[in-house]
Amino acid sequence: MSVTNLSLDDAFDRLQRLLLEMRAGDELALRDASRLSGLAEPTCRTVLEGLSKAGLMSPSGDDRFVRVTTV
Repeated sequence: MSVTNLSLDDAFDRLQRLLLEMRAGDELALRDASRLSGLAEPTCRTVLEGLSKAGLMSPSGDDRFVRVTTV
């Protein structure tokens, strides 16, 4: 596995940990998700929009997402 893949895996792991620590009603700005995970904002947007479609997050405007349920 290349260094780039390891770095990307680490970034996704950081984003996953961040999302798992959230409780229902917690809000996450796209900019913060990117800063804390090391992933580009478009990548974080794709992940957060996917979680919105799955019913775990809800977009709240201004590039912010709210945790809907806990796992």
